[in-house]
Amino acid sequence: MEKVSLQGIKVVDVHAHPFKESTTPESPVSFLRKLSLSVIPEMFSSLEGIEKHQPYPGSNMWIQILLRQMASYYSCEEDLTAIVDVRNQKAKDYPAYTKELFQDVNLVGAIMDFGYPQPPINHAEFEGMTGARIWEISRIEPIMVALAEMNISFDDFICRYRKRLQDDLADDQVVGLKTIIAYRSGLEVLEMDREAAEKEYATFVDDNRAPAKAFRDYCFHLAMEACTEADKFMHIHTGIGDGEVVMTKASPSFLLDTLRKDKYKDTKVHLVHGGYPWMEEAAFIVSILPNVYMDISLQNPFTGHGVERVISQVLELAPFDKVMYGSDAFTVPEMNWMGVKLFIQCFERVLNEWVEKDYMSVEKAQFIGEMILYRNFEKIYNITA
Repeated sequence: MEKVSLQGIKVVDVHAHPFKESTTPESPVSFLRKLSLSVIPEMFSSLEGIEKHQPYPGSNMWIQILLRQMASYYSCEEDLTAIVDVRNQKAKDYPAYTKELFQDVNLVGAIMDFGYPQPPINHAEFEGMTGARIWEISRIEPIMVALAEMNISFDDFICRYRKRLQDDLADDQVVGLKTIIAYRSGLEVLEMDREAAEKEYATFVDDNRAPAKAFRDYCFHLAMEACTEADKFMHIHTGIGDGEVVMTKASPSFLLDTLRKDKYKDTKVHLVHGGYPWMEEAAFIVSILPNVYMDISLQNPFTGHGVERVISQVLELAPFDKVMYGSDAFTVPEMNWMGVKLFIQCFERVLNEWVEKDYMSVEKAQFIGEMILYRNFEKIYNITA
């Protein structure tokens, strides 16, 4: 039976973060730390006393799969020290190594959140290092922080904030705005209340990581309005992330009342990370709201073997033309590389199972695969990668 093959198909990653060129060789421990979502350095402190075949302390399936794939790619022993040694040799020319990995999986473009890490990495330099086309989303929280540090009045803050959002959205390289309000006060965004926002402004100025909910909600609405006016996308972090996320208010279901508002019926919204682990809720939302879309990032590749399950669950309800590929890669090019490899391996199994069960032809399954890897991005964002 003919099978779906996504090998060699071009890929656009709709959510990742830029990374700095590294000039320092990695140690086995430092490399593990860069691969982990954990923000606790002690998670990887020593590899002493590790027995043969024992998983490295603190590692999980994502790290296991990556190390095995790297060993295969390098044609070396599946041993962390051996892998890192080869990696350090290749990474002496970091731009060339980065381009090699991107080209190996035909990763031709990416939407990057330059709001992390801080201070921001230079867009043009990063694009040159990867050899891929890079588009940008402007994260609203660093803008809010920078303005608050100017010790200006609330009215002046709002005026400058609106202007900055408009200026960023006018940039051809910027495809939208992004918020991480889920990390600070949660996704249960209340109605715009200027008076309440002004009362909490001083709290935010004193501590820019404080919930200051009314103030943050007000800024969220202003960003949604700016995206509506510019006809560009509002990217909203949904689901888990690092340890700061407000887990009890991170489900995309908390956004539903806001997204249903008549004033936002034409606002293009991109649910970043597809709400993982509440991806069924995100899938439902994109199935009922015509201008809301989702990606499969963070859960790909960081759930390892779970990526196959995630893809299948998302596509139980989400329309095929509402889902896009992503990675949330953020420290080293191996994340971007492995994100594509793992996603394609898992997606091929899902698609071929559908063909075997006679749900669809192999040709249709192949087209669906291409939709999620790049076609949907090109259509939704009106950009040819």
